[in-house]
Amino acid sequence: MAVAPFWGRIRNYLESERETRGRAVLSGGVEGVLNELHPHISWHAPLLRVDNEQQGQQVEPLGQGLVIAPSLFAPGPVVLDADTGGHDAPVLVYNVTPTTDSAAGLWQQQGGDRAAALSDLLGHTRANVLESLRSPVSISDIARRLDLSHPSVSRHLGVLRRSGLVAAERRNNLTVHRLTHLGEAVLGRRD
Repeated sequence: MAVAPFWGRIRNYLESERETRGRAVLSGGVEGVLNELHPHISWHAPLLRVDNEQQGQQVEPLGQGLVIAPSLFAPGPVVLDADTGGHDAPVLVYNVTPTTDSAAGLWQQQGGDRAAALSDLLGHTRANVLESLRSPVSISDIARRLDLSHPSVSRHLGVLRRSGLVAAERRNNLTVHRLTHLGEAVLGRRD
């Protein structure tokens, strides 16, 4: 309940962090990234060492790979393995601390009437089409819900798809449309 109003912004922030680290791996290698994640994390191949307040951990991935996961809520770095909630490969969870500016963007409530602002930005009909995609639906479903023609819905979906707010996928013999992460962030949580 406490996190739900902010989840879209949190997810976007963590995805941005993950993408930044991915680019750093490509340019500087895994060793550099692992040694820069947190002062309590060090990598000396083939051994990963994580010193946290609970215990020191040493992990030797041994060809399993390593999943690196940023967290806003972790009190410190920790390694999760199959016994502690990880999956096939060990998961290195490290805490990220937002800057003052990015923290303000994550935690402050958005001012004003978001639905009205979205309608002003996109137009009333297109904003309603976007809103109707909170769960994946077909053009026919949207047309029926909003009392619009199929060509009108298709035209609006095309604009939203080219803008990166909507994606289409085939399910059996039906094309369904859904929000992208960007579309979810623009739409915001349902009041």
